[in-house]
Amino acid sequence: MNIRIYGAEQQGVGAFDGGKFLEQRAVSFPGEKTAVDRVGPLFYWAWGKAADVAEIGMHPHKAFEIVTYVIEGLVEHRDSLGSLETVTDGGAQVIQAGSGVYHAEAFRTVGSEAMQIWFEPHLSETVKKPATYRQYNHETFPSHRTDGSVAKAVIGGEAPIQLDTDAIMHDWTLEPGASFSYPLAPSRQLAFLIIRGQGAAGSGELQTLSHKDFVVAQATEEGEVLELQADEEQGLRVIAIDVPVDPGYTLYRK
Repeated sequence: MNIRIYGAEQQGVGAFDGGKFLEQRAVSFPGEKTAVDRVGPLFYWAWGKAADVAEIGMHPHKAFEIVTYVIEGLVEHRDSLGSLETVTDGGAQVIQAGSGVYHAEAFRTVGSEAMQIWFEPHLSETVKKPATYRQYNHETFPSHRTDGSVAKAVIGGEAPIQLDTDAIMHDWTLEPGASFSYPLAPSRQLAFLIIRGQGAAGSGELQTLSHKDFVVAQATEEGEVLELQADEEQGLRVIAIDVPVDPGYTLYRK
């Protein structure tokens, strides 16, 4: 198994609304500091927090599939489709930008914490589709509890969010001292962020994970399983995205 770990200092940073909303960017836009350029069709991944009430004004998107996943707080969305919606803890907003859409976001409570993730579908095909906006509250996502861990399905599989991009997203919470396993395949990569606590990961010999680390893991042979182990005192919370190495179409050159 191949595991690469990137600390917060190796990742990009971003700021909006005069620094009221600050981001850690594990996968950044072209020309910016980043841990990695991309992970398969995972094009961009930012994790941010509002130090004050903050707004990001109207701006355009096209073709990409953009997911805003709210960790805590309240995020407001409005767009050129006529949508005006808010989503709170554990909910998500999904823009399938298609032929084009403008939208704006606002973080209405101090401490609001969210991720914005761009997935790259087959751009020459999705750009021909009309743009859509959908919202999902926390209660609509299935969760499974086993032996001190909770696995929430966010995208793909049994989750309500289904994208054109081949992507699976999980939100895993491990109680202090708990362990969790996830099967990997050589044809896919698992990228994940440690958003709470610390622990270890690997297959056999485990590597230490710290808060804010970004990790990319890939099996080197069939049947390998990633093991996650939570710290005995702090526990561990991980947001993970599973994507193919080769989605079967040419990806945008960053």
